[in-house]
Amino acid sequence: MNLIFIIICLIHIIIWNIVLLAFLNKNLAIINIYIIIPLIYILHILPFHILVSIKKNIYPNVYNDNVDKIDKFLIIPYYFGKIMEYCDDYCTFCPISPQGMLIFGLISSIYSLTFYHKKL
Repeated sequence: MNLIFIIICLIHIIIWNIVLLAFLNKNLAIINIYIIIPLIYILHILPFHILVSIKKNIYPNVYNDNVDKIDKFLIIPYYFGKIMEYCDDYCTFCPISPQGMLIFGLISSIYSLTFYHKKL
């Protein structure tokens, strides 16, 4: 397995974890609202995904196999995929899709700044 491929997969996971958990820290919530979420939104408008394109260039012929191996190795993406499959069967829109995670990150960050971090 290529180390660069694994690092890019980890960066991808870390970015989404920051989006989801930024509400826990006041400064990170502000950065999430004003920088991270708008940047991800703009990047998702592009006709290609930057990190996925880089990963596909590393393994052009066996990309899907390598992503599956890394997902099972890193555990988190594997279970997110299972939860997404479950949500696709029972929900109108999957709450842990990229759009759902952006909405959750925005709402939770604003909520935490409005109510929790206001006291600090």
